[in-house]
Amino acid sequence: MSNWPDWFLEALRQRFYQLELASEQQASFSSEDEPLFTQMDQFKMNQNEDVQCLLSEWEEAIGYQLSQDKQSIYMEGVKDGIRLILPVIQPTVTR
Repeated sequence: MSNWPDWFLEALRQRFYQLELASEQQASFSSEDEPLFTQMDQFKMNQNEDVQCLLSEWEEAIGYQLSQDKQSIYMEGVKDGIRLILPVIQPTVTR
């Protein structure tokens, strides 16, 4: 990577640090949420079938929304990559 301009390498480092921080924060939330999921499962088991069904639908909707959020974050990363690399591979292209 020594052929890359210094500004490009610094931009990559900064983006990496941002993503690493976000990833660490997300990981800490998921480990803290484990007792909550256990309690939710126990709560669900103590409900009648209709309430269990509603809670399952709610969980599915929340899971879908989370997957949409993750997809959006991924696409932002792809766009960041394109924004960073395009000026390097095609320096005459202007925005």
